[in-house]
Amino acid sequence: MPLELHQLRYFVAVAETGSFTRAAEREGITQPTLSEQILRLESKQHGVGQRLFDRLGRKVVLTEAGQRLLQYAHQILAAVQEAERTVQDCGEQSQLRVGAIPTIAPFVLPAVLARFRQQHPLVQVQLLEDVTERLVAALRNGELDVGVMALPLRDDHLHVERLWSEPLVAALPAQHRLISRDALRWADLKDEPFILLDDVHCLGDQVLSLCRQGGVEPKVVCRGEQIVTLLALVAAGQGVTIVPEMAAASNWGQGCVFRSLVRPVPHRTLCAVWHKHRYRPAVLRHFIALLRKD
Repeated sequence: MPLELHQLRYFVAVAETGSFTRAAEREGITQPTLSEQILRLESKQHGVGQRLFDRLGRKVVLTEAGQRLLQYAHQILAAVQEAERTVQDCGEQSQLRVGAIPTIAPFVLPAVLARFRQQHPLVQVQLLEDVTERLVAALRNGELDVGVMALPLRDDHLHVERLWSEPLVAALPAQHRLISRDALRWADLKDEPFILLDDVHCLGDQVLSLCRQGGVEPKVVCRGEQIVTLLALVAAGQGVTIVPEMAAASNWGQGCVFRSLVRPVPHRTLCAVWHKHRYRPAVLRHFIALLRKD
């Protein structure tokens, strides 16, 4: 018998959550209903005729057959969703799902979205801020239309378009001894307490790598989740940090003094990312165009 789409959705939910209970909550159905549908999917009469999960107490893991089906289930559900969105794009209203890493989203997206909404007032925009790894997974699974993040990034399923590069700058407390200098060497910072982003953020790892390339092993005294928090700690005299130039130009940099770093000037490159094989409606193409700097 042909597989049913709702069974595939339930199967993917169990595979991704590792739990029948959490999968049922995610899908908005009762656990007995979800379990019954998974059993039907596993049955020879109504489904694939293979056990898809090993039930290990409260833990659920995919069998080899389940792992094979999961690849196709993702593709099938993404294709159905893509067909729905392609048809919906013919109407007046549409939806745009945008993902961005937290070190870009608050500095880039407000102005871009303001311009976008002026020309597409009927388009509903959903915004997801998350780390690169999870944004890439969402793009691959068809849960996002476009992501805005930083290089390096490589995935055979995704198209990566470079947008622009920006320098990274040092943020110092307003009364710091180094503010009399126009530019700093890495060696100038070797004895400074550093405040960095958590290592789940690509920028945190990049700054650590740059310090070490400059011959400095940073004395990290605090790690945080948001650039605005790091800047507030710097302004309070708790240490120094390295931030993108766009953060230095924001209102959140009050109380800090920013200085460039000597050549080679550290930088990061921003990019727009979307799935290679998904349809790109006109609103998505326009949004990507707005991301590009003139």
